[in-house]
This record gives sequence, C-alpha cells and structure tokens, in this order.
Amino acid sequence: MSTYHVSFFKNLLSSDGHPFKCLQRRIDVTDAESAAQAAESASRAFEALYGCPWKLHADSIEINADLSQPIETRSNVRAI
Repeated sequence: MSTYHVSFFKNLLSSDGHPFKCLQRRIDVTDAESAAQAAESASRAFEALYGCPWKLHADSIEINADLSQPIETRSNVRAI
C-alpha cells in the first residue's frame, strides 16, 4: 500500500483580484491502495473533523503519492 498526501483547497481572490488556492487541510493517508481510495478516506476524515461535507469548506482536492507530482484533482466548482 502507498502513502498519499491529500490536500483540500479553497479558491479565493487576493486583494488585487487574482485567484489563488488556499490550503484548508492536508491529510496523510498511509493505508490506501489507490488515489481514489486515499481521496475517499481523507474526505471521511475531513468531514469527521469539521462535522459537515468537505465541499462546504473546500473547492478541490489534490492527491500526491509519496511527494510526487499531483496525480488526481477533483473539483466542486462548475462552470455556469
């Protein structure tokens, strides 16, 4: 099993109007067999910490395997 670092981000605007991603929480998952399983496990942990769905506090999830490049991103933002 691999170690994954799952980060939850909120999309915000800086004081001069430029968008940036603000880290809300990083959760390390050490017992996942895949990035999808790590995301699910971290999502449950995030929701247990805050008592509500993670999508109320964050807009996206970034998953890194063993400090490598991001391998998967999920987003709660939809184009209108």
